[in-house]
Amino acid sequence: MGVLVVGSLNIDIVTYLDQMPLPGQTVAGNRLEFFPGGKGLNQAVAAARAGGQVAMVGVLGNDVNSKILKDVLVHEKINHNNVHEIPGVCGTAIIEVDKDGQNRIIVIPGTNSQLKSSFVTPEILNNVSTNKILLAQLECPISELIGIFGRAKESGFFNILNPAPAYELSAEFLSLVDLLVPNQFEAEFLTNIKVVNSETAFEAGEKLIELGVKSVLITMAEQGCALISKDEKKVFEAFKTNPIDTTAAGDAFCGSLAVALSEGLDLESAIRFASASGALAVKTPGAIPSLPTREQISLLTKS
Repeated sequence: MGVLVVGSLNIDIVTYLDQMPLPGQTVAGNRLEFFPGGKGLNQAVAAARAGGQVAMVGVLGNDVNSKILKDVLVHEKINHNNVHEIPGVCGTAIIEVDKDGQNRIIVIPGTNSQLKSSFVTPEILNNVSTNKILLAQLECPISELIGIFGRAKESGFFNILNPAPAYELSAEFLSLVDLLVPNQFEAEFLTNIKVVNSETAFEAGEKLIELGVKSVLITMAEQGCALISKDEKKVFEAFKTNPIDTTAAGDAFCGSLAVALSEGLDLESAIRFASASGALAVKTPGAIPSLPTREQISLLTKS
C-alpha cells in the first residue's frame, strides 16, 4: 500500500436549504439526504478513486450505519483489515448546504473517539511500500494521533495532516508533520492571522513553520492554494468551477495529493493533481458521491 489513512468514518445527514438560519431562526429546508462520509473515509475513498493503493485505520460500531460504511470500504477496494468494530454507534455529521453550495457542519464522534494509537501496528507500517504517505485529520483523539505520527515518522513515512476540524496543536505534534494542509479558516484558527489572500496566507504559513511544521499548504477555495516552506512561497491557481456542494472538496484534495506524492510526483505536480480533484468534487451533491475518478482528474489537468 502507498497511502495509509487514519481517521473517522461517519454517516452524513445533509439538508439543503436556501440560506443558513441565524441564531434563534427557523428556516425551511428543501430536502434531506443521507450519505456515507467522515473525513477519514472521504479521504481514503478519494485516494482510492485517484488510483492509489490505500489502507485505512479507524473504528466502526455495530449499528446499521456502520455496516453501510464498511460496505463502502469493500466496494472501493480499500484495505480495511485494521478498521476495528466495537459496540456502539458510528460517527455522525449533520451538514447544512445553502443555495451557493457553501456548508456548515456539526460532527458527533461516536466510535471514532475510541481510535487508539496501538491500532497502527509495526506490521501495518511495514506493509506500506516506498514513498510511504500517512494522511490523517482531527476527527479522532489527538493524543492518539501523536503516537501514530511518531511511529510513522520512525518508519520513514511522509506525514500529512489535514487539521480539520481545527483544534490547538502542540509543538510535539506539529514537529511530526511534514505537510500541514489547512483551509484558510483552519489556518486562521491555528495562527490568529486572518487569511484572505496570498499575502496573509504566506504570513500564516510562516508562523506555522516557526511552530515546527516542515511545510504548509493552505487551501483558499476559488483563490487556489498557497505553499509555504523554509525555502519557498508559491501560489497555485484554482481550476474554475461552479460549486453545487463544497462538502468534500478538501477531502478530495487531500486524498488525491497523498496519492500523487505516493507515486513519486514532485510537490508542485501533486498540488495541481489535487486541485483538479477538489474542483471536480464541488460539482456533485454529497461527500463520497462527489469524489472523482483518476480519469476525471487527469482529463481536467490536461485541459
